[in-house]
Amino acid sequence: MKKYRVKVNGKVYEVELEAVEEVSGTIEAPKASAPVASAPVSGGKATIVAPIGGKVLDIKVNVGDSVKKGQVVCIIEAMKLENEVVSNADGVVTAIKATKGATVANKDELIILG
Repeated sequence: MKKYRVKVNGKVYEVELEAVEEVSGTIEAPKASAPVASAPVSGGKATIVAPIGGKVLDIKVNVGDSVKKGQVVCIIEAMKLENEVVSNADGVVTAIKATKGATVANKDELIILG
């Protein structure tokens, strides 16, 4: 083992590290999936709800647009992060309940598909 001194935010720490072998190749981080706004799908209608509370930065669809399951339909900012809201079903947008700039709570209805 080797001992090292590391300075973090003005404080000095002593750490011990074991010898490690170098391995060739690449390491890939797991891909993060966009939050899926799920809500009951019944009678040919689906409701896309906010997966997290925050501010609506953008609405990517209009009434009458066809959307596919997994398509980004809205962007919500929460804790300084932009969260893509994706459709939970295929359908046609029949109503948009949220407006750009509005603050929404978790599970608030955003978009209705028919």
